[in-house]
Amino acid sequence: LFLWMVNKINATLSEDSGPVVPPSPGAEQFSPPPRVHKPSVPTGFIGVLDIYGFENFENNGFEQLLINYANEKLQRHFNRHLFEVEQNLYSSEGVDWTYITFNDNRPCLELIEGGGGNVGILSTLDDCGGMGSASERDVNFLAQINQKFGGKGVSHMNGKKGKKKKAPGSPGKEPERHPNFITPKFGNDRQFVVVHYAGEVRYTVTGFVEKNVETLSNELKDLGSTSSKMFALGVFAASSSPATSSDTTSTPGSARRSTIRGVSVASQFRLSLQMLVMDLECTQPHYVRCIKPNTTKSPNSFDSGEVLRQLRYAGMMETIRIRREGYALREEHESFYRRFHLLLSSTEANQGEGITHLVKVLSQRLQLTHAE
Repeated sequence: LFLWMVNKINATLSEDSGPVVPPSPGAEQFSPPPRVHKPSVPTGFIGVLDIYGFENFENNGFEQLLINYANEKLQRHFNRHLFEVEQNLYSSEGVDWTYITFNDNRPCLELIEGGGGNVGILSTLDDCGGMGSASERDVNFLAQINQKFGGKGVSHMNGKKGKKKKAPGSPGKEPERHPNFITPKFGNDRQFVVVHYAGEVRYTVTGFVEKNVETLSNELKDLGSTSSKMFALGVFAASSSPATSSDTTSTPGSARRSTIRGVSVASQFRLSLQMLVMDLECTQPHYVRCIKPNTTKSPNSFDSGEVLRQLRYAGMMETIRIRREGYALREEHESFYRRFHLLLSSTEANQGEGITHLVKVLSQRLQLTHAE
């Protein structure tokens, strides 16, 4: 029903594609009136994306994991775009930029969505349906991700370091701990920690498996798709869109279950997010960061701790780091020339003109090389 509503809103906002035709019986209450379809002319678009806010509450569940996963995905796109913009700017100015590093959050994304031939947290969650109570399935899910990603290694929870001890007589080699996954020392029977770009978030697995189950069965979708009512056909056709009918990253077990219950909520979310990022890759993005000075909406009140938290969650720390590694102060050529051309003597001014000549003379005075 939600997807049908989105399609209706898009149809309402789209430009007219043809003359209005009389509505069919029983459809008078819906708008806009149907129009004769005409092939649309390929055009560009201006989109506004309200990005999810990074969430870290006292109790974080399945919803927070999906929201923070979306933040990780969009943050990686932002970092890559920013890094490429800096790289292109330095190249156009003839400035060496090879020393500027790019912190890629791909490991955290691979932990959540899988990749590189390995399963992720979401794929593991898809495989934890089966029999048993909701609580037992949640515990089974936590045990599986602890086994796959907890492994052995150094844990830095609460700032303490220590290696897990191997149980006496335990056969085989323990898997290495994923650098973005932590098994907490307290509450590890119901919780796990993911190290996101904005910091560590402790998730409680209660309700994870149940919330991940698609409540609308495929049998009901098939029944609705054979309805004699156009409204019902439109609603169930929206639920059978490509974003909800397939997922190439699903495991064989989840694919078998999806023929009965439908694609899991996490798989639908993952595929929808991938399609969004594909659209973003084809655009020229501009970013607006909104920072609230306080939580009480009071005038003339600036909560520095709250602002710092928002800057960290918005990924601005990485932006500042990339800018600081390069040239943080950037003045327009015209402004620089107006301010400093007075330093040229009459003889020097007659020998050339423009910003290039000014920089050359000033560099000679300061005994700077061309690279400097």
